[in-house]
Amino acid sequence: MSAKALVLIAALLAFSTAVVAQDDPIMGTWKVNTAKTKLPSGESAAALTRVHEPIPNGIKITRPLRDASGNPTRGTWTLYFDGKDYPVHGDANLDTLALKRIDRFTMEAVAKKDGQIHNRMRWDVTKDGKGLTWTSIRVLPPDRAGTTVRVYDKQ
Repeated sequence: MSAKALVLIAALLAFSTAVVAQDDPIMGTWKVNTAKTKLPSGESAAALTRVHEPIPNGIKITRPLRDASGNPTRGTWTLYFDGKDYPVHGDANLDTLALKRIDRFTMEAVAKKDGQIHNRMRWDVTKDGKGLTWTSIRVLPPDRAGTTVRVYDKQ
């Protein structure tokens, strides 16, 4: 294949990825809506801003975290919509995340720590694409079990 053909293919792939990102309601930068979300003690809205970037058949998620010592850090994970476990680095609460795309506006995940299900998550984007509700049902550790709901606005 000629160099010219390779450049053309690369340009088309870059363009199609940009078009998909623009058209995909889950992708973008999301900031927590403090009026609609009860934040944990000591957390700020800025600490809960997340970025969703498209990759072929998946998503790259970047979000703030706290390391095992409680210091602020960032986590970036590349996940595919195939329901398989993928390693998650930098989050003391989980080792793997398995993601499924339910439809254009919804994705679900199962988070595991040491091979056991830690929590189940769901992202629901509003039909206008401006809001996202993140729901997490935590089962481990038992003393932190419960449901957390955060509402985000697209930036």
